[in-house]
Amino acid sequence: MFTITFFLAAAAGALTAEDAQARLQMALQIARERNDSALVSRVEALGKAFAGGLPTDADDQIRQAEQAVGIDPGVWSMAGQPLAHPTPEMKAKSKELQVRLNAAMRTGNPVAVREVTAEMRRVLGDQAGVPDGRRPGRHSPPIQMTPAEAVHVFLGALGAEKKAVETLSSGKLLPGQMARIYAELLMATCRIRPGVEANEPSSLGQLDALSTGVATILLNLQQPEGLFPFPDLRGQNIRFGDMIQRQVDGGAAVVKDGWIITPDADGGSQFDTGQCGIALIEAGDRYKKPEWTRAGLRAADWALAQPCVANFNYNAFSVSLLSRAYQASGDAKYLDGALAKFRVGVAPGQAPNGRWLDSHNARSVYHRIILRGMIDLTEALPESRSAERTEVTAVLAPASGALVKELTTMGATLEALPELISLRRLFPEDAQLRQVTQEMAASIAAKCTDGRRFKMGSAPLQLAALPEAVASE
Repeated sequence: MFTITFFLAAAAGALTAEDAQARLQMALQIARERNDSALVSRVEALGKAFAGGLPTDADDQIRQAEQAVGIDPGVWSMAGQPLAHPTPEMKAKSKELQVRLNAAMRTGNPVAVREVTAEMRRVLGDQAGVPDGRRPGRHSPPIQMTPAEAVHVFLGALGAEKKAVETLSSGKLLPGQMARIYAELLMATCRIRPGVEANEPSSLGQLDALSTGVATILLNLQQPEGLFPFPDLRGQNIRFGDMIQRQVDGGAAVVKDGWIITPDADGGSQFDTGQCGIALIEAGDRYKKPEWTRAGLRAADWALAQPCVANFNYNAFSVSLLSRAYQASGDAKYLDGALAKFRVGVAPGQAPNGRWLDSHNARSVYHRIILRGMIDLTEALPESRSAERTEVTAVLAPASGALVKELTTMGATLEALPELISLRRLFPEDAQLRQVTQEMAASIAAKCTDGRRFKMGSAPLQLAALPEAVASE
């Protein structure tokens, strides 16, 4: 990542070199995430220009750059929603606490974990639960669309990806894709299938062929112990490629046939294994394929044996998978495991604002994953387990409120339509939740069709939720 260097002697009024560096780094990060090369170059140019000292108008120039990337100039927020700016002391102490948190997680003792997270709250103060990056959102006008029309949009978007669909339907891999991509596509085809059967049955053959091909890919990728691998992206992706090279050089990763088949030491394998396991369980139920369900349960057995880690959203993937495994099998070990991981690896990390303590997991994209885990656990818990349902809801409700607050203020900053639909079932009286669900549905529809042409402008799983979203209005 580009590093901006400043001479400490330089200053312009109240702006210090350290403050300027931090603000430009945030602007640069958001420009990169927007994949806007012109904005990236503009912010980098400022960093180079300021390397010899801050000019008298440095603050004005930084404010202009912040405004260009969508940051509220000079106040560490986006559309009024705060951005993390911890002090150097907070950063140093947080690194120490992350090590302690990981050790506590591995004990499986929620009391030990809460001791560490309580100290994290104290150290971070008003920075607890504040994300280190946000995405500009957009408010979309309401859409007038029937469920049948929403199904047609999904099929039209799928048709726009004809070559990829043909490849996947034959059970062949696409180049450079993570296992989670296949999983989310399989979840999408399972979710949309009842709508296709009811409204466009002539398309069922194509849809079922795609589901079968993707399920076959996942079955072939699954390792004997149940986990799913990660592609060797060296030479294809800068971030992941560098990470993989370090792991290979350190002997922590084994590569076979273009895939890393060893589990990530930091717990990241819970991501792909969680998504792939859920997809196979759902597809096994939808298509009455017990061998698919068994593969999903093998993934759940692997997840059940994994310790929680300091990255809360990784743990949430396993909470989701184990919850779905319980619903599919009725085996109490999966529900007990999901509750244990929630108590150790998810709940203790919630900040007072409803998000998660560290600035990484406080990001909306990871907050959504944690929300999904708690939604799945709530839906898996029988009504008779009222105490546990109350326990989970006590964490889920403020987490839902935190996301709704952002979406109400900023518009759709991410895609989370399936989660919002589920939250509406759990909190039916929340008027703001209803409003942001409508806006999210409108945003996704607008990305995928102009009324005449179709494209897969949103993730397939998000688009597959559109018929249900419009049906509820």
